[in-house]
Amino acid sequence: RARPVVTVNAHLILNPMIVNPDNKTCQLPSSQLLVACFMVRLCADFEGQSISDEIVLKGELQLDSLKQKGAVKRTLFFDYHQSHHYFSFVIERQKQLRCQDFLVYLRDETEFRDKLSPINIHFNYSLDESSFEDSLTVKPMLNYYQKSSLAEQAYILVDCGEDNLCIPDLHLSAMPDTDQLIIGEENCVMLIINPRNDGEGAYEAELHIKIPPEADYTGVERNNKALRVLSCDYKMENETRMVVCDLGNPMVAGANFSTGIRFSVQHFENADFSINFELQIKSSNKINPTSNLVNLHINISAVARVQIRGVSHPPTIILPLHNWEPKDEPTKEEEVGPLVEHIYELHNIGPSAINSTVLHVGWPVSSREEFLLYILHIQTHGPLHCQTSSPINTMQIKFAVTQDTPELAAFLYNSTISHYVRRRDVAVAEPHRKNSAKILNCTNVKCVLISCTVGQLERGKSAALKIRSRLWAQTFLERKNDFYSLSTNVSFEVKSMPYKVQPGKLPEGSIAIRTSVIWSTPNVSFEIPLWVIILAILLGLLVLALLTLALWKCGFFDRARPPQDDMADRQQLTNNKTTDA
Repeated sequence: RARPVVTVNAHLILNPMIVNPDNKTCQLPSSQLLVACFMVRLCADFEGQSISDEIVLKGELQLDSLKQKGAVKRTLFFDYHQSHHYFSFVIERQKQLRCQDFLVYLRDETEFRDKLSPINIHFNYSLDESSFEDSLTVKPMLNYYQKSSLAEQAYILVDCGEDNLCIPDLHLSAMPDTDQLIIGEENCVMLIINPRNDGEGAYEAELHIKIPPEADYTGVERNNKALRVLSCDYKMENETRMVVCDLGNPMVAGANFSTGIRFSVQHFENADFSINFELQIKSSNKINPTSNLVNLHINISAVARVQIRGVSHPPTIILPLHNWEPKDEPTKEEEVGPLVEHIYELHNIGPSAINSTVLHVGWPVSSREEFLLYILHIQTHGPLHCQTSSPINTMQIKFAVTQDTPELAAFLYNSTISHYVRRRDVAVAEPHRKNSAKILNCTNVKCVLISCTVGQLERGKSAALKIRSRLWAQTFLERKNDFYSLSTNVSFEVKSMPYKVQPGKLPEGSIAIRTSVIWSTPNVSFEIPLWVIILAILLGLLVLALLTLALWKCGFFDRARPPQDDMADRQQLTNNKTTDA
């Protein structure tokens, strides 16, 4: 408390306080670049008791001090090209005002965006104790009750009237180019946005778009001349995905234009019935800095077209079988009857995926304890798991699973066979259809029910079921010349889709696949022994000889000849007529 007290009176003077960025009157050293500049004047005096007439202050002058560390400083010292300057400020006598000038220049407008916030000039000082005489046992100190810093503010001239205060009137409207998104489609969405400013200039104006979790930013529409191309960036703000687009600095009064921003919407795993985009214009103005908040809702729906198709190979069995005899207890599949294979394919056309689908097949297996189509083996392709209502191949007949036929392979590998297969009718010539075919299906014969669960099927994917069986020929050979049509009933029902969004009606459908059994007289060629042929020739010659002899006996070969005189007279008469002529 006994130390001498120094009271410093300091102040800053800025000339001018409002800097016009277009008034570039200063040329940077060693450069031809002209810049806008202004003067910072520091003035100070001091007073105190028991102190020398001269003091030295250690000063620190900061330009644009309110800008955070790392941010662009809008002003720099003309001589040092830095925003900080440390210096010594000498005051030689008490109560004598001392001033020092510093020239400061404004960076080019392309190097910063903030034009509205003030440029804060901050001066901080302290006593340089090393300048006092060492003989002083008690060194002076600054007045404890007085601040050792001061600040002034400069402003950048903006087009905001005489008060240099801009009050914008921002408005925003937007609409998507589609009102419906279908899960599984490409779903490219363009937001057509119309920002408008009916007031004064809006500085650092930006369009902020909050992206929903289902969408991804893809870019700005550039192919439509009616839409302005903006400069947009993708950003993360507090784990919120944003697209920020520059609307101008300033967004001038009367600005009114349209732009297009594109998004791709693909992530529907946890999507609700709609997605939401939030849009707003934000500026750095103090008054009316933002526009109205726009919420865009786009509905989401799940749609899938599912088809069931099938084939019987062969579609027709013709009885009787050539060189085949029935056996009472067959052990091999060839001994049962002709091979009959059915294949059914569940195909998802899309665009959405399906899951939890059930597939049912009603298979005519027997009638009155007599087998019809005897199932040997069931094979699946794709996410398909099946079980039967009763055991198959109960007689333990040996069979071999052969390679798929071309027609069956066409179903498995999505060939050009039409999906709209309702049933396979056998084309039989009319002479063979002496009786109409009797249809055997689950309404009049015993059936095995094959129940399958189908896993998830994406767009364009299929699941197939192949059934290998044999026609139990003995059953049909006992009913000669009776025509039959063995019909299997196939149906499916989609239980759900792998999304929160579910359609009002889930896909379902059914078909009937028929295998016809008809009768036809086989073309049988007999082998005639050689001796029979020789005997037939000899008998033919004998019959010819006897016939010739009989005709000769009857005088068939004798002819009546005219007398020789009559012929001479007739010739003479002809010669006379010729002479007269």
